[in-house]
Amino acid sequence: MAENLVVKEPLTADMIDAGEALTRQLDSLGLPITAAFWLFDPERSDEWCLMLASPDVATKGSQHVYLQIYLALEQLGDKATAIPLFGVRLLDGSDKLVRQLQTAVRTGAGISRIRFRKRVADGHYIEDALIYRVT
Repeated sequence: MAENLVVKEPLTADMIDAGEALTRQLDSLGLPITAAFWLFDPERSDEWCLMLASPDVATKGSQHVYLQIYLALEQLGDKATAIPLFGVRLLDGSDKLVRQLQTAVRTGAGISRIRFRKRVADGHYIEDALIYRVT
């Protein structure tokens, strides 16, 4: 009998620090971030993605938001190397995953580091996540 073995890349301390720094930098640029978290979803890939939710995705468009993220990453310098731009995914503030996480975790507007591993949020199984913000 064959077994599927998922080998997941680790979420490193550099990635965690860089994700927090990026969230803070986006705050300082005035981009509203309603949710920021690293997500490991074995159904999509075997890599971590930095998920950022903003109402500006719906009102100003994802291209505008990605430009703000690019500018923030440039301002972070070497620290930003732990976050490849293609590893950042944008969500609308009303995205289903954000709403599901809101039922399980509320951080307020600050920055947290909440590990959410092998848990269910509003009926959705989360393999692994590190949550900075869910408002």
